[in-house]
Amino acid sequence: MENEKIKKMLEYRFNLVVEFPKKRRIIFWYDDKKEFKEIINDLNLENVKILTIDKGTNRRGDVINTNLFKIKYTLEYLDPNSNYLIYSEYPKPADNENYLIDIEKYSEYFVADKSAMIIEELGLDRLNYSLIEVIKNNMDFFANKERKEKLLKILKELSKVDARDLKLSILAVSVGVKNIDICEIIKAILIDRKKIDFVNKWIGQEFLYEQIKLRFSVEVDNFDKFIKIILVTNLYAELQEDPHKNLDKYYMGRVNEIYFFVNSMLQNKQVSKKIRETFEEFGKELEIEKRISELNPDVIAQGISFEDFDKNMIRYLLENIKSEVIDYEKYSEYINMRLDNSLWKDKYKTYYKMLISIIKLYSIKENFFIKEREELSQIFKDYTENYYKIDRLYRDFYYYYDNIKNSGELDSKDTLILNQIEQKISYFYEREYLEELLSLWAENMDSRFNILQQKDFYKIFIEPNDVRTVVIISDGLRFEVGKEIAEKARREINSKDINLRGMLTSLPSITSVGMLNLLPDIDRVCDPFNKKFSVSGINTYSTENREKILKLSVEESSAIQFYNFKTMARGEQENYIKGKKVIYIYHDTIDQTSDKPKGESETFEVCKKAVDDILGMMKLLSSLGIVNIFVTSDHGFLYERKIIEEYNKLELDENILVEGKRYGFSDKFIEENGCTTVKFDNFYGIFPTKNQRIKKNGGGLQFVHGGISPQEMIVPLIQFVGGVNSKKIEKVGVKIRENIRKITSNITKFSIYQLDGVSSKVKIKEREIVACLYDGDIKVSNEVKMRLNSIEENTQYDFRLTLSGEHDTVTLKIMDLETENILDSKEYSVNIGIISEFD
Repeated sequence: MENEKIKKMLEYRFNLVVEFPKKRRIIFWYDDKKEFKEIINDLNLENVKILTIDKGTNRRGDVINTNLFKIKYTLEYLDPNSNYLIYSEYPKPADNENYLIDIEKYSEYFVADKSAMIIEELGLDRLNYSLIEVIKNNMDFFANKERKEKLLKILKELSKVDARDLKLSILAVSVGVKNIDICEIIKAILIDRKKIDFVNKWIGQEFLYEQIKLRFSVEVDNFDKFIKIILVTNLYAELQEDPHKNLDKYYMGRVNEIYFFVNSMLQNKQVSKKIRETFEEFGKELEIEKRISELNPDVIAQGISFEDFDKNMIRYLLENIKSEVIDYEKYSEYINMRLDNSLWKDKYKTYYKMLISIIKLYSIKENFFIKEREELSQIFKDYTENYYKIDRLYRDFYYYYDNIKNSGELDSKDTLILNQIEQKISYFYEREYLEELLSLWAENMDSRFNILQQKDFYKIFIEPNDVRTVVIISDGLRFEVGKEIAEKARREINSKDINLRGMLTSLPSITSVGMLNLLPDIDRVCDPFNKKFSVSGINTYSTENREKILKLSVEESSAIQFYNFKTMARGEQENYIKGKKVIYIYHDTIDQTSDKPKGESETFEVCKKAVDDILGMMKLLSSLGIVNIFVTSDHGFLYERKIIEEYNKLELDENILVEGKRYGFSDKFIEENGCTTVKFDNFYGIFPTKNQRIKKNGGGLQFVHGGISPQEMIVPLIQFVGGVNSKKIEKVGVKIRENIRKITSNITKFSIYQLDGVSSKVKIKEREIVACLYDGDIKVSNEVKMRLNSIEENTQYDFRLTLSGEHDTVTLKIMDLETENILDSKEYSVNIGIISEFD
């Protein structure tokens, strides 16, 4: 150790301000290794006198102190005001043998070994010998400058640091955390268990386990056992169930503290995945999967910490649905609980959404029948208000079903069950729904003209307009897909109004007829028999020609393909719409993909894409200042997932000119078995009465259009009306129910009200919230997440929170999950009484 460093250390000590009533500083330095004996007289400390304790031998040859009386006399009588350094090259004597002990009691000590130097370097309390002991026992840790710098960043109020603080700081640096919170230290080891090796290297595991016992009242001698304890204790605390007898030995300690600690990690997006992986690893040894499978579904629905909760819930629902033992309300509640709180929600969202579609479809199926009607307008109303839901749910089911099957994650048992459910859905849809509905629809085709006709669209909705209007025409967009677009638009786009109605296509329900119908009626020619479609002599096949036709009615008109407009730069889009009164945007996703043999299996997937495309375009147009937007289609489609059997394929009379898979033409009246014949101006149309297809060369019989089903003929007409007074979409309001005044138990039931009903008409949408107890800004309970989506006002939601630690008051905060804004809060006094170590 360099002499200059020692001198600086001593001068620093002597220059510190003396605390009243002391007038000077006396420092004892016991250099029992005689390392600095040669330099003591050369220190030349400013304003400090140096006295050395000397020893000699008496007449009997004993070694004795020879100048202690002189030193004592000098310090207390001859010079009571000067600073003194008392140096001894001998060990510090025991108190009962120390003649200067009374002076030492009001003086200080100086140590010049490495640990003392580190104490000085860190600025810690030089009189706290417990700190010196910590440093002496961990000298290897302090040999590295970088580690010491990290430690200094962690330590706060250096003069108040005690031995525990210093050890915790060493522990924190060892595992790479930036504070001495034992929970953060444990979390770091849980995330990377290799860090336990650094604990061993720099401070040893014994201190870690002491702190674990102090924090959680859990006594362990290895970290793996601690993991098992917090795993099991958290599991049964979150379920509020007694532990299984095989796991009872791991259920211990301060249960609520452990639950809060684990829950906070599981809810933390940055560490949740790693903690779950660790729990899964140890869960296999503890047979957690088996324990979860033994629970009843009410309990399983609440589970958070293991993926097996989702696996078992999905298996339970599938098995019961297969057996048609269905409690629709209870199953929906289970699914909503899983979607709200499952940590594997992203992975299993597709499964739960598929199950929702199955449950809703089975609910309709249970009491389903087609109402007898004598007018097509009545069936049209039934379809646009109710029957369309079956097509929507059928589409939703297969969309999610396909995604699940393609993922390859289903095991053989679940695959078998799901295939059995799929067969029942297919039978219901094709036999009990389509055949009955299409037969009734065909019987009433003669009364079709008292329904809003697609061919009147321009005359009714475009001609009278005196504001800039955009029409989005999506090829093959059937009514139920349009309904989904309208529902989402009401939730996501600010508007004065968004309404949906149905229109009836002309026959056959094909692109060339539908696209013609949506244009101005100026000498319109619609002759599908001879394939002639024109307005004022201009054929309607190309976008350029359609623009010419639009200009015949309104000069400031244009037509453009969807993706051409979408891919323009913002400035180009603004320039394009400038000065225009009518703009037609043509979108082709559904028909372009599905009307090909190789693409028809993707029908429901491209329907989802069409929804996203059109919704995005509506938002874009609204942002460009367009206040009047229509969304419609040229025709719908009929789609069945199963391979079309031979008995569902019709062979028509050789005199019928077969044009499509759902229609044929003849220049004379022909009655064909299983078909409906419709009279046109100069020809007859022959259409399958039910859901059969007409035999024709080439594949592609699952996705068809051109026929007389409501799915093919009813197209959506969505009208968006915006402007400066557009109503802003708001989320439902929330209020805490005033049902308790104080918290008297660690586990407390709370209630909140959803003040508004979810409604697309009044622009109120659902809200996801998170509830938690706080002491100041610090979380002191688990979190509960909920989706408030009731259509009823003042709907009550109940939940339980587990309070951790001791508090005088806590605040319940209800926050929006998306924005983290506090929606409501309430303070409660806490009076729990006697708390055991298991609380």
